Amino acid sequence: MKTRKTWSGFGTEAVVAGCACVLACSHAFAQFGPFDFSEVTALAEGAVTGQTTATPIRGFDLQIMKNGVVVYHRAFGQWSLDQLANADSATKTLSGAMMIAIADSSALPFSLDSRLSDFVPSFAGNKASITIRQCFAHTSGLGSSTAVGSSTLTLRQAADQIALVPLAFSPAGSAFSYGGTSMHAAGAAAEVAGGKPWNALFEERLARPLGLRNTRYALTTPSNPRIAGGAESTASDFARFMEMLRREGESVEGRRVLSGAGAREIFRRQTAPGIAILNTPLDSPTTDGADYGVGVWLAVRAPDGRLRGALAAGARGFTSWIDFDRGVVGVLATDISASGNVQPLIYELFGAAGAAVERPRCPSDLNYDRVVDNRDFALFVEGYNIVDCAETQPWDLTGCTADLDRDGSVDTTDFALFATAYNAFLCLP
Repeated sequence: MKTRKTWSGFGTEAVVAGCACVLACSHAFAQFGPFDFSEVTALAEGAVTGQTTATPIRGFDLQIMKNGVVVYHRAFGQWSLDQLANADSATKTLSGAMMIAIADSSALPFSLDSRLSDFVPSFAGNKASITIRQCFAHTSGLGSSTAVGSSTLTLRQAADQIALVPLAFSPAGSAFSYGGTSMHAAGAAAEVAGGKPWNALFEERLARPLGLRNTRYALTTPSNPRIAGGAESTASDFARFMEMLRREGESVEGRRVLSGAGAREIFRRQTAPGIAILNTPLDSPTTDGADYGVGVWLAVRAPDGRLRGALAAGARGFTSWIDFDRGVVGVLATDISASGNVQPLIYELFGAAGAAVERPRCPSDLNYDRVVDNRDFALFVEGYNIVDCAETQPWDLTGCTADLDRDGSVDTTDFALFATAYNAFLCLP
């Protein structure tokens, strides 16, 4: 498996190489960026007025990455770029990644198949066999508990309280019931395995390596962080996190954050096909309401069952998606709407953004900075002589991005097309 460090893209401004002008990102991406995102903008503007959603979304931030480069970033309505939002249940995806990070690095034997009772002995009797995997797939059978939101308990004490709650169903693994209590209990087990409080582990294993400067577990308290719904974040931070997952554990800068095997496990279905569904908020056009990985919805599948897209979604609208086929990560950051209102829009944005990146305005501009220069040539050379584009990894900036004639290989024909575009400063629409 080969990955490459991407060139940094636009950030908060789009810098046009070869000239002195600088365009503000909130409008430059939509009007003059490497892709035509006019349909994305129309969907987003319609959401503010209620034309593309059941009820208007008064404000939100929308960011789109292509192969780790920010290619669209704009705030709509009563919202500003990178305004903090409660992520609510999108937190589950952060915490799922934390389970993998701790399994990768714990001095104690800890994995998704570890039992809660190995770390929190109060899980005994018919709860003794519940695993971390089941906790993060909503199949543990653990019922709800007010301990999750307690401001006086520690995370470990909250887990002991959860252990006293009668099972909602049994045996574990026999049904799917969406909720956050089981993840909270698993968080306590992870604290024991990691040897530090949850927030310290999060800072050490995810936030610092990924440069997540504005992401933290804000609820309920530092000693009892809400593992399944307590994080706040921004569009930019969450996009960097989801891009790391898309790259199977590597950050945009090429730093290994999660093991490849662990990151891949996040996107493997953890629930049995045909499992009884007791409670689910997912309304997907291509899969069932229990198609769930490790803290993430496996929400978009091809007719043959291949995973095409995943969602991290919060109750008040904070939603992020990964389009594996097109190398796209998107984040709609808000906390003033509702998941059921935003979810249909996300599927539309998924399609519109994916279609846009398949039609670049300047195909030879491999790093999306609107100029074809030596940096693009270096990337083209990395991708040269690929015979079968199916062998490349979808997060590579080069690889089949350099297949300019879209014939499945990178060869002399593509080189001729690249040479024609070389030094084409200002790849305008």
